Amino acid sequence: MEMDETGFRRRHSDEIEKLGEYYRKQLLEDVVPFWEKRIVDPEFGGYFNCFDRDGRLYSDVKCGWFVGRDLYTFSELYRRFGPKETWKSIAEAGRKFLTEKALNPDGRLNRMMRRDGSVLDGETSLFTDHFAVKALFEYIDAFGRKEDIPLAGRLFRTLLKNVSDPRILAVECPDARFRKHAVNFMTLIVAVEGKKLFREEALPVINRCMHDSLYVFAVDSEQAPLEYVAKNGRPLFEGPGRIVDPGHSFESLWFSMKEAYERGDLASLKRAGTVIDWVIDRAYDKEYGGFYQNVDVFHTEPEEPYRSNRYVDIDVAWSDKIWWVQAEALNALAMSALLTENERHYQYFLKQHEFCKEYFSDPEYGEWYSFVKRDGKILSDRKGSELKGAYHVPRCEMLLTSLCGQYPRGRIAL
Repeated sequence: MEMDETGFRRRHSDEIEKLGEYYRKQLLEDVVPFWEKRIVDPEFGGYFNCFDRDGRLYSDVKCGWFVGRDLYTFSELYRRFGPKETWKSIAEAGRKFLTEKALNPDGRLNRMMRRDGSVLDGETSLFTDHFAVKALFEYIDAFGRKEDIPLAGRLFRTLLKNVSDPRILAVECPDARFRKHAVNFMTLIVAVEGKKLFREEALPVINRCMHDSLYVFAVDSEQAPLEYVAKNGRPLFEGPGRIVDPGHSFESLWFSMKEAYERGDLASLKRAGTVIDWVIDRAYDKEYGGFYQNVDVFHTEPEEPYRSNRYVDIDVAWSDKIWWVQAEALNALAMSALLTENERHYQYFLKQHEFCKEYFSDPEYGEWYSFVKRDGKILSDRKGSELKGAYHVPRCEMLLTSLCGQYPRGRIAL
């Protein structure tokens, strides 16, 4: 899609270009160096992820999520900002560990392993499988590894079958009355990234998942993006059906906008912008800045038991600020602002940029903190855990470097 000269462009191009330079510097001189010098296990292969603020390893468990996530990140870095041999060797360490330790014959991944790859928790995470397939697609693209196409195809087809298997879905959503939005939008992005290789299989999945993200989980009657809807696709405002999850909403929306922009689908871009407004109005903290972890569809503060979540060993309140939620907000706000020249979303992007810069970025040791309290006080200064690693923050900064760097030149290639 070509963009015309506009008042928005004249007002903001210089500032946007500087933001692109900022995120490129943060990515390549702050965040990536934190991970690249310590992420690979030199003895058993695969990745370490559990690091304190200053980069000291406090646990050597191997997380199935990050076999795929880290492989994805360093493959994308190589493709977008390389070639750099360090990134290639990091990616290859993940690719090797994936097939030799994490992957099972049935095409599913182990969720949690000891350092040597022995299993602590096996095939219990559908999202671990999503990340592995997504990573293989990026690895093949970045390094031209055509010999891995059959493996990627087999795992992709297994995943598409499993996302419709009630027994497997029950692990991610134990309440059988509901469908979970996260399963839908993760399947969307895997299909979006797999369409280069498997277009005929991917396109129907993309069409269905994008529609559901924009029109089924996003409910016009309440102007709310819901994390759970009933199996028939209608709202069911009970229990988890009352949850609005800003991070997942933003993630889903920028995935949808990426596909819509590449298709020239202006209606879907406009719809995504509408839903972003709903998230802002419901979940932006007007007093302290940033976005809440989750809110209730009717009362903002959730009912029990949804007022906090356990992140491994830390209780995080609904109003606390979480690294990945803030990163996904940056992604969606910037994408909507620049792809549709939406002034409101641009101003919220600037607010969010300043919030993350002030409260999450660590200028002394690099990377972002994990959690801050609602008022910005640090709740956890860890840089990595079983849930946080070299993924959300570098992915965000890669996207923002690309968006802000290309916008002033009049065309964006996502």
